[in-house]
Amino acid sequence: MDTQNQNTGQELSPGLSIIHSNHLEDLRQVAVRWIKTHPLQVLETEQFIVQSNGMAQWLKLALAADDGCGISAGIEMQLPGRYVWSAYRAVLGSDIIPEESPYDKERLMWRIFRLLPGLCTESIFDPLNRFLEHDKDQRKRSQLAVHLADLYDQYQVYRADWLGDWAQGVDRLARVAGQPVPLGEEQQWQAELWRRIKADVPEEYRTIGRSDLHHRFLEKAGTFNGPRPNELPPRVIVFGISSLPRQVLETLHAVSSLCQVLLFVHNPCRHFWADIIEDRELLRIEHARHKAKATMPEPLDPELLHQHANPLLAAWGKQGRDYIGMLYGYDEPEKYETAFSQIDLFADLRRIRTCFLPKKVSKG
Repeated sequence: MDTQNQNTGQELSPGLSIIHSNHLEDLRQVAVRWIKTHPLQVLETEQFIVQSNGMAQWLKLALAADDGCGISAGIEMQLPGRYVWSAYRAVLGSDIIPEESPYDKERLMWRIFRLLPGLCTESIFDPLNRFLEHDKDQRKRSQLAVHLADLYDQYQVYRADWLGDWAQGVDRLARVAGQPVPLGEEQQWQAELWRRIKADVPEEYRTIGRSDLHHRFLEKAGTFNGPRPNELPPRVIVFGISSLPRQVLETLHAVSSLCQVLLFVHNPCRHFWADIIEDRELLRIEHARHKAKATMPEPLDPELLHQHANPLLAAWGKQGRDYIGMLYGYDEPEKYETAFSQIDLFADLRRIRTCFLPKKVSKG
C-alpha cells in the first residue's frame, strides 16, 4: 500500500487518480502516506473534500499521529458543494462570481417565504395553496419554504439540466437515457416557481447559480491556458464519500487538468457489481476497471439473480452503486497506477468472506 516514489516539495503532476478499498483504514493509510511522501510547497494548503465533520476529524488525527505526518496543519476540509463553488470562482474569475451563491439554500428559503403569498391567486400553484390553508401563524408557510429551498438546492446539484430547461420555459424532465418527458400537470408549479425565483434575483446575479455556471465552467476549464489559478489548490483529496453527483465528478475531472486530484473510494466489492440490481444495462461499461466475478453468468437471468448477487451489496444502495458505475467513465488507471504499489486495496474480510468476496476453494 506504500506509494512508490518520493517527492520533496517538487511541483505536483496534475491528473485524476482513483483508489478503491473496502477498508476506510487502508484508504486513510495510503492518503497519509501520499501526503507525507509528496509534500506541498511551503504555505500551500492541503485540500480535502469529505462528507462530514467527523470524517474530517478522523483524518486530522491520522495526519497528526507519530506514524503519520506528525502534525496536522495547513489543511482545509470542505463539503463537496462548497468546493465546487470555489472551483467555479477560481476558473471563471472571483471578480465575476460572488463568494456566496444567490441560490444557496438559506437565501432560497427566505426568498420563497417572501414570494409565497403572491402566488395564492394563481391556479398553477393550487397544490401549494391547498397546503397553506388555515395558516394564521405562518407556520405552514415557513415549513413549505424550508422544504422547497431544500428541493431546489438538490435540483441544482443533481438535476441542473431540469432547472436549465425550466428557466428557458421548457417544462420537461430530461432523462439520463432516453427522450425527455413532459412535466406532469400537477408538477408544473415547480418549473413556474423556479422562473419566479430567478426573476426575483437581481438581474446581475440571475445567471450565476450552480445550474447556470456549470457548463460555462466545464468549457473554460477544458480550454484553460496558462498556469493554475492561485485560488485553485495544487492538490485535492476526496476521501471516503459514499456517493457524489455527476456534477461534482465532472468538476473534479475538469480541474484534474490543472491540479492533482485523488479520489479515495470506499467500495465494498473488488468486482464490478453495478449489474446486481435494476437498470443494469445503464451501467454496463465496456472498459470497467473491475471485472465481473468469474462465476457470474453472462447474460444474467434476472430470475436467477439471487443465486449470484449478495443482498448486502444491493443494500449498499442504488445511489452508491451508480456512483461506483459513474467513476469508470472518468477512470484511466494506466495514467497513474505506476505511482502506487496498489490501486485496489481489497482485504479479505474473514468473518463475512462469503458476503462480498469469492469463497476460498480448498485444495485436496
